[in-house]
Parts: sequence; C-alpha cells; structure tokens
Amino acid sequence: MKKMSFSMKMIVGSLLGILVGAVLGKNTIHIKIFGEIFINLITMMVPFLVFGALIEAAMTLDIKDFGTVGVKTLFSFVITSSAAGVIGILFGYLFKPGAGITGIQLSEYTGNTTGMTISESILAFFPKNIITAFNNNTITQIILFALIVGVTISYYKNLEPIKRIHDLILDLNVLVMKIVTLIMNFAPIGIFAITANMIGQNGLGILIPLLKFIIVCTLANVACLSFVGLSVAAFAKVNFFKMLAHAKRTFIVAATTTSSAMSLPMKFLDAEENMGVSKRISRFVNPLGGTLNTDGGVILTVLASMTVAQILGIELSFSAMGMLVVTAVLSSFGNTMVPGGGIVAIAIVFALNGIPLEGVALFAGIDWILAITRVPVNVVDDVFCSVFVAASEKELDRDVFYGRKKIVSDEINA
Repeated sequence: MKKMSFSMKMIVGSLLGILVGAVLGKNTIHIKIFGEIFINLITMMVPFLVFGALIEAAMTLDIKDFGTVGVKTLFSFVITSSAAGVIGILFGYLFKPGAGITGIQLSEYTGNTTGMTISESILAFFPKNIITAFNNNTITQIILFALIVGVTISYYKNLEPIKRIHDLILDLNVLVMKIVTLIMNFAPIGIFAITANMIGQNGLGILIPLLKFIIVCTLANVACLSFVGLSVAAFAKVNFFKMLAHAKRTFIVAATTTSSAMSLPMKFLDAEENMGVSKRISRFVNPLGGTLNTDGGVILTVLASMTVAQILGIELSFSAMGMLVVTAVLSSFGNTMVPGGGIVAIAIVFALNGIPLEGVALFAGIDWILAITRVPVNVVDDVFCSVFVAASEKELDRDVFYGRKKIVSDEINA
C-alpha cells in the first residue's frame, strides 16, 4: 500500500479536526493540550533553527571570490523579498483579514505599537550579551550574531580551527533539522487537535475569516509574482508573458508537490532551455534561491502577523510594519526546507515581533492550502532572478528565449 504523503496527512488531520470540533463543541478543550504541545515544541526549536540556518547560509557564501554574480544575486533576492514584504503589508492593510474576528483567546501582544526611531530600530538588532539574547528569545539579535559568525567563518575558512567549527556547525544543523523533522511528523496530530479546538470553541463560522485569509494571501502571491516578473522583464527587455509561460513547468511541479526542493530540476530546465539563462548563472542562482529567496513565505508571515494583530485590535505603527518586513525577509534567508515549513516560518516571525505564538494555531490547519500558491511564487521568482542576473551579465541567450534556438540541459536530462 502506498504511503500517505505529508500533505495528505495534513489534509486528513484538518478535515477530521473540523468534523470533531463541530460534533464535540466546547468539549474539545480536553484535546487542546495535544495542539499546545506541538506548538510548544516548534517554539522550542525556533532560536536553534534561526541561528543554525543563518550561520550555514552565510558561511557557504565565498566572500573572497563572491564576485559580481554573487552581489547581483543577493541584491535581486533582497529586492524581491522586500517587495514581497511590502505587498503583504499593503494587502493586510487594505483587506484586513483579521478584522471582525472575535472570541479567540490569545496572549497579549508584546511588540511595539508606538513608533520607534530609526536608531532604535537599528539598535534592536545589536545585543549587549548574546547569552541574554538567547535567554530572552530576542531573535533579532540572534539573527545578527548568526550572520556575523557565518561571515567570519566564510572569510577565515582556510584556518584549521575554523574548518573544525565549520564542520561542527554543519553537523549540529543536521541534528536540529532531524529534530524539527521528527516534530513535524506529529504535525497532523497537532493540526487535528488545534483545528478541533478552534472549531469547537468558536463554531464553524471561524472558517469564513480563514477563507478570507486564504483568498487575500493568494491575491498577494499573484501580485508579487506579477510585480517581480514585470520588473525583470522590463530590465531584461524581454516579453513578460513569454517569460511567465517559460516557467510553467516549475510552477506546476511546485504547486502539485508544494516542495521547493523537488522543483529545483525544473528551475534549471526552464531557466536554461526555455529562457536562455547560461548554465553558469542558472546553477548558481537557482539552488541559492531555495534557501535565500522565499517571497511567498515572506508574504505568508507578514499577512499572518497582521491578521493576529488585527484580531487583538492592535494598530501597528509604520515603524512596527517596517520591522515586520525586515524580520520576515531576514528569517526567510534561513528557510528551513522541512515539511510544513510555513508553520515554522510563522512561528519564527511571530517570536521576532512579539506576536502571541498561540496565533500560529489559526494558520496551522490551512498551511497545506496556502502552500499551493506560496511555493510556486518562491521558486518561480528564483527563476526570474536568474534571468535578471543573466541579463545584467550579458549571459541571456535571446534566441533561446524567443524559440529561435534549442538547447538541452544535459545534466538534467542525462
């Protein structure tokens, strides 16, 4: 018998949760604990995930030999991720997916509701004591420290003691990812308990605002994909609709598997065979994008944060929204690449911005739906970024792009 996929388990857990919640009503309070245990386990791993993933991302970059291609790649990732964050803010502000939701019990918001000066916002990233930062779960400071450590390791990687630290961190990250994967194996049970309790305590009516969130998130993803694609097409002086059509294999695989990792071969094919991106650029930008460029994930975390703030009746200041975008972008650079990673990403950004972590429960049961549009945006934007870098390096073959010449990505089709 074929083993049930992770996505199918999540769907079954969500549907059973809705059914049990509707039948048992308020009595679902007795199974709430299983959902709380799941959320607590995810929360426990957040500092280690952020710290380890960002160190690994930073230390794998060859700082000395990075060159113009590396700089342009990082520039494109930062710009597209920031644009995704701003789009998330705009859609959250305009459509207010959390407005009018009542009866949900959450802890107090501990982020900033009043404006912060630019200097205060910058200082918030710099720890006086990194041990205190870990102890207080001050993840903005953990992020900066991780980047400093990672860049230092990359720069001095030829020194023998640094090599040993490099290998140790890689090994520790494997351990952290195995722990997270193990926790995520229990996600369907946690999702079942969370969904059942949410429906039982709030009624089936709670599904309506969640449906609104799904629609708003989907529209924001479409807007992001369109904005990035149009911007790249304008810069590269190519037809946007052709470029979009050239990425269809990547889009289809990403939407059906909801896996960035499984989409990588299609990213190579579409970038090289359909768009004419040189192999040198494609094989550098696309794998790196899987870790450093998750625009759909940025939109999800920003919108989820704004939704919970709206449920709590909190009006986020301009600086608080700016910090939300910055932290969502930074946390996306340490993309976890685990099943159900959207839940983990939301937990990380909530922790970064003082948003009650119980709010993760609202989105845990619908993450599998959100992934259908989130993951394609993540991976197609990587392909678009490879077109941008190739065009800037004059390594975009326009004859291939417009179908006047055919090439075969031998490494993929071998």
